Amino acid sequence: MAGSMLTGLLLATRLPVLRRLQKLPAWFRNTLAFVVFAAGSWNVFWYALRHLDEFWGVAALVSGCLMLLTSAYIVNAKCLPRFLQKIRPGVLFLLLCCSVLYGVTIYRL
Repeated sequence: MAGSMLTGLLLATRLPVLRRLQKLPAWFRNTLAFVVFAAGSWNVFWYALRHLDEFWGVAALVSGCLMLLTSAYIVNAKCLPRFLQKIRPGVLFLLLCCSVLYGVTIYRL
């Protein structure tokens, strides 16, 4: 999951340092967007709905929703409503926080 989150972050960010990732072929970006979308869907619709009363269930719900939004940012952010375009930096920052949470937890295991 942490890898899917980081992949989504790298492809959805608009930082000048990562401009090369924006120039990847469309089919490759769309494939990675689908992977991020699938991981987010799994988090929300499988894990989170079964474990909403636990910390990791809520974390899966939050990170899954953020990954679903991030996959939309990767495919075509201009088609999204203006509100979702404006909150893009916040969504990506929260996804970074979730990725760090997952990564640190895996490292401690």
